[in-house]
Amino acid sequence: MITSYEIDPPPEIAEVADWLERVRRNEGLAAAQEAVFRLARRYPDAQELQALAMWHRPQWWEPLEFGAIRLVRRTPEHFDFVWSAMLDREFSQRLKHVPADLTPRDLLHVLTQDHIALIPQSRAVQWIVFRGEQPIGLSMFVNISFQNRVAEQIMGILPGHDTAFAVGDSYLGSLSFAFNALGLNKVQGLIYRDNAAVAELQERFGFRREGVLREAVWKEESGTYADVIQISMLRSEFDQNRVTQRYIARQQRSALLTQRQEWPRKPLAALRG
Repeated sequence: MITSYEIDPPPEIAEVADWLERVRRNEGLAAAQEAVFRLARRYPDAQELQALAMWHRPQWWEPLEFGAIRLVRRTPEHFDFVWSAMLDREFSQRLKHVPADLTPRDLLHVLTQDHIALIPQSRAVQWIVFRGEQPIGLSMFVNISFQNRVAEQIMGILPGHDTAFAVGDSYLGSLSFAFNALGLNKVQGLIYRDNAAVAELQERFGFRREGVLREAVWKEESGTYADVIQISMLRSEFDQNRVTQRYIARQQRSALLTQRQEWPRKPLAALRG
């Protein structure tokens, strides 16, 4: 006689995702990872659950080594450094995505959300750039679209730390993450026209100018509109740029930055309302 055992169906994925978000917020990332990995082992054929577990893997939060710098996912523990960078208005203005009326409480909330966010849901990833034990800048990708395989890059290295090697390592480490780990096809940037030197620097890494967006950004401090230069790099240009690839090949770097991956154009689509 053969006894059959009925396996309970997997839970609703949206309910699991909501629960895991509460766990990440209230009990911490490690508790959420343990919980989702346990569920994934129990329901190995539940594809949506497996995808949710994949985006909880520690690799998305581990520091990324590239040459002389490390990219560290920013957390509330980095509040003092980020707040001091925000108080440097000349520096923070160039990042553009920093509200002029940002308060310490707002920033603490943002850093908390950054740390627990899943990349496909937040459509962003933000790092502190470290050289040794010294934080020297910020690097991030925002407006990530897996559908179009594109994201906007924002990066700033603080004055006094912006040596050619530190800047080069920061840019190319970040770009390696975008084109390899995230499988993007295009990275674009918007740079104030009066900061054209940054555009020229990025052109040396292989970016190309697409044009100027006239009076596209309102600058609160000056009470004027500012033109911005739109630049971009395609994955094919990243791969074929000999200077860039020689530079990358010489650097010690984390495995995640070397492995080209492809993701569905709508990752975690089942979680959207």
